[in-house]
Amino acid sequence: MIRFGDKDWRDHLRQWAQSYKFHATLPAKLNRAEADWHATQPADPHPVIVRHKIDNELQTGESRLLGGAMTIHSPWSDAQQQDPPD
Repeated sequence: MIRFGDKDWRDHLRQWAQSYKFHATLPAKLNRAEADWHATQPADPHPVIVRHKIDNELQTGESRLLGGAMTIHSPWSDAQQQDPPD
């Protein structure tokens, strides 16, 4: 007996095969898309570290062993643009 509207067993098999292939290849596609997205993102800005020479007036005695003053500026803040490092 033939019923109209029912799919043939081959249609069910084809649909199962397509679903299996989709789910089998999905993780690789997602990993590739994520790697492509990360490749398009700008690099993280690194802080600017400025090492100053030893100040003979301010640093006397044992403090001279520590070296000169050091400042760290963040290139991503507005304050760095107003007060750039030397």
